[in-house]
Amino acid sequence: MDFYLILIYILAYIGLFSTSFYIINLFTYYRKKKKPEPATDKTVSIIIPAYNEEKSIAKTIKSALSINYPKNKFEIIVVDDGSKDNSYQIAKRFASNQNPKVKVFKKDINGGKGSALNLGIKKARGEIIITMDADTIVHPDSLKKMVGYFTEGDIMSVAPAMGVFEPKNIWRRIQQIEYYMGVFLRKSFASMNAIHITPGAFSAYRKVFFEKHGGFDEKNITEDLEVALRIQSLDYRLENAEEAAVYTIGPGTFRSLMVQRRRWYTGLMKNLWDYRRLFGPKTGALGTVVLPTAISTIFLSVTLTIYVVIKALAKIKKELLELNAINFQFQNTFEISSYMIEVFLLTMLSSKLLLLTILFIALLWFYMIFSRRKMMYRGSIRLNFILFTFFFSFLFAFWWIVSTIYIVFNKKVVWREE
Repeated sequence: MDFYLILIYILAYIGLFSTSFYIINLFTYYRKKKKPEPATDKTVSIIIPAYNEEKSIAKTIKSALSINYPKNKFEIIVVDDGSKDNSYQIAKRFASNQNPKVKVFKKDINGGKGSALNLGIKKARGEIIITMDADTIVHPDSLKKMVGYFTEGDIMSVAPAMGVFEPKNIWRRIQQIEYYMGVFLRKSFASMNAIHITPGAFSAYRKVFFEKHGGFDEKNITEDLEVALRIQSLDYRLENAEEAAVYTIGPGTFRSLMVQRRRWYTGLMKNLWDYRRLFGPKTGALGTVVLPTAISTIFLSVTLTIYVVIKALAKIKKELLELNAINFQFQNTFEISSYMIEVFLLTMLSSKLLLLTILFIALLWFYMIFSRRKMMYRGSIRLNFILFTFFFSFLFAFWWIVSTIYIVFNKKVVWREE
């Protein structure tokens, strides 16, 4: 059997099996467990770490101030992590006698996001710690929906539902669909206690966890992933408030998006290796289904994408040589570009790959129906959906290839390029 066909069959099987497993677990969860009511019984400290965030910090603080929660029960702590721009000065404007709930601290030396969060935790008075990235917009009712999930003592973290704030360019439109996939998957993972990432945008933690088990790993480039895996490794539980909408502004250029994903994916590989003990039956669905499926899907998807691209390019080269042999001439650059795109698409949508493509689109659309309802999104996502369908697999493969190179050659991964 052709290697190409083997990859397609394996991916189709994994996709159908994992999705069916996730859907069944999620529906069982909804039948058995009543959704908790929003709550305001706990004190909350919202920590906003910032490094060179002058373009978005004001909008984020305003969003935090507009949260629908008792004013005497939450505080906002901004930690400037040695910014070189006006982030600190902008944040300081919100701290005044008229607005005592906003506190701003400045570190002289940049120590990384984990360091800034740990300083905020030391200053915090709340029972619940919220980590809020400085490019985040939160729905006013999301906080009390999340606090409502802290019903049992072993629940140490609650993750929100994430979307992209006003996605208007191609990169943010693609990210919106990706994040909406995450809304469904994160809730499915929560139904089997298999959440392994708590997004930095607006995740909630019991402060007592940090007091007992230490703060964020200051040397870790994906501290939100590490802390979630640590919570799992200590046999605590993580929940997901799928109706607590939170929006990230998100990278707006190919370069900035690539830098972000390089950090995410290298961090994922390093942290999964550090917490490899989570694999296996001891951790239930997390170690036997979720993590193994994620790793195998990543590997097979990237391999298939590379194989298809190489196959398409080889076909284009062969046909161009044949056309050249009969002295066929293209009239202009547009004609040859159109020809290459046509051959590439025909290769991509071959009868063998078409089945997998249709399956992928059907599953993706199901995720979108679920996520749009939870996120209360009323706009059209058709264009975003089309862009994601056509381009994401290539971007995904590129990001993973770059990240793997950085891991293999032990290259330094930065938070962002200035």
